[in-house]
Amino acid sequence: KELPQIKTFSTLSPIPGFTKWLVGLLSSQTKELEKNELFTESERQELSQITGDCTTETLKKLLNNNEWVRSEKLVNALHSPLMRLCAWYLYGEKHRGYALNPVANFHLQNGSVLWRINWMADTSPRGIAAACGMMVNYRYFLEDTASNSAAYLGTKAIKASEQVLSLVSQFQQNSKL
Repeated sequence: KELPQIKTFSTLSPIPGFTKWLVGLLSSQTKELEKNELFTESERQELSQITGDCTTETLKKLLNNNEWVRSEKLVNALHSPLMRLCAWYLYGEKHRGYALNPVANFHLQNGSVLWRINWMADTSPRGIAAACGMMVNYRYFLEDTASNSAAYLGTKAIKASEQVLSLVSQFQQNSKL
């Protein structure tokens, strides 16, 4: 009401915990399989060609080290798998039925839509370490915030954009948890 000229309400938010979650997932898959099933065969082959080795341990070292962003080949090779894994982390990973990510949970409780995941939006050392450089937009459609909030709090339903839902669908088709 104070700024009537503003028509679009959206955040650019961090994704704390994504890298830690992903490394933990890779660790649990290592114990069970010795072959990660979060990446497709072609993605594993591409990463193997770049790094010389695409074991789960190599992937964990890459993700725990900010140096991978200095390699254009690695950034390009990790783009698709990390985007779909991040979409799943924000949309599909739950704690007591609500979004596991605390920032997502905050915005969803307030009635936002999980709008867009942005690749390499925060290339600071902290942004790479926390979320592999990704950030997320939460969009607020004022006429829908109350109903979105009620749906999330009541049925734990997350409202998401086509981009996010498409990435979630890719995750469900290409990754096995």
